[in-house]
Amino acid sequence: MHLPFPLTTYRARLADVQRRMRDQQLDAMLISIPDAIFWLTGVDSVGYLWPQALIIPAREGEQPVYVTRTTEEPGVDACSWLEERYFYDIAEEDPVDAIIDTMRRYSVDAGRVGIEDDAFTMLPSTARRIREAFPAVEFTDCSYIVPAARLIKTDGELAYQRQAAEIADYAMEKVFEAIRPGVSEVLLAGIAAAALGEAGGEHAAIPPMVVSGERSALVHCMASRRTLSRGDVVCIELAGVVHRYHAVFMRTAVIGEPSRRVADVSNTLVAAHRAAIEAAAPGNPVHLPEDAATAILGPADLVKNRCHRIGYSLGVAYPPGWLEPMMMVKGDPHVFAPGMSFTVEPNLHLPEEGFGIKLGETVECTPEGARTMSRLPHELRVV
Repeated sequence: MHLPFPLTTYRARLADVQRRMRDQQLDAMLISIPDAIFWLTGVDSVGYLWPQALIIPAREGEQPVYVTRTTEEPGVDACSWLEERYFYDIAEEDPVDAIIDTMRRYSVDAGRVGIEDDAFTMLPSTARRIREAFPAVEFTDCSYIVPAARLIKTDGELAYQRQAAEIADYAMEKVFEAIRPGVSEVLLAGIAAAALGEAGGEHAAIPPMVVSGERSALVHCMASRRTLSRGDVVCIELAGVVHRYHAVFMRTAVIGEPSRRVADVSNTLVAAHRAAIEAAAPGNPVHLPEDAATAILGPADLVKNRCHRIGYSLGVAYPPGWLEPMMMVKGDPHVFAPGMSFTVEPNLHLPEEGFGIKLGETVECTPEGARTMSRLPHELRVV
């Protein structure tokens, strides 16, 4: 059994989640999101492509049961502490029937049961069949019970994220070293992936992204076969990963001296980025970094060029994404507290001017204030 933390950590996590379930008057819940299952049990697999469920009773001291396909059995044995498991053979058994039958076997057939309404791994057809199979059950959404328990990281979790940030720094430097005219975006993305692995990083929930020239304004596009030229702006986004804990990292380079406009926009963005980090202090509402960045971007008429929220909580993640539910926007009720980790990324896209600039990194909230996990400068890198 290979677990990133002592068994006592997982027992404590389960007890905390069960307490939260009882607070919401749940008798049991089903979760299917892989990051939540990994965080609670250690199961580390892409087997979530097939229906799975961790069925958790709310009563203190009772153990969950995990339902997944037979292919996953060796991995579950090697990577988790789970004692109660049911493995279905997809050649002989319907996966949803397996979940339903297991719920009956463990008497999760009455009372108030949580099911994820906001989970890409809980298909509407699967949820509908489960609900129809138990007419006596009052089903309710439980999508955010485990994420709420994960929001404040322990020292051990933050240590993994800091290590992941060091890996991301290393990979970014390797990409910067490789940037030159004639190199393609896909080659740079491959160099980033190789460097992440070379430094000990695991596969990230999103692969390295590289865009250049006019494509640098395409914030979430993947690398293309476009080759770089002198004067190009090059945006890079990647993530270091240690025991599935992610540290997201974004920087921008330019080949040769930047134009006055690119330099001015970059300098303004750096100031906004630093103001946003400073605003992420303990006790502050999570929208304050957005307000701080806007106060700097506004006079430069760049607020309209912001392309998404300024940041979000992150930690354990699996493909296809690495966002946790805390979003640094107005209306989110959270306040910053020591132990939170999140991105700060006031990225700008100016498609009408033919460029964009990415600047972002993983930040932690400490008792003394916000602290970035990266060591690389914020300024535009000239290569």
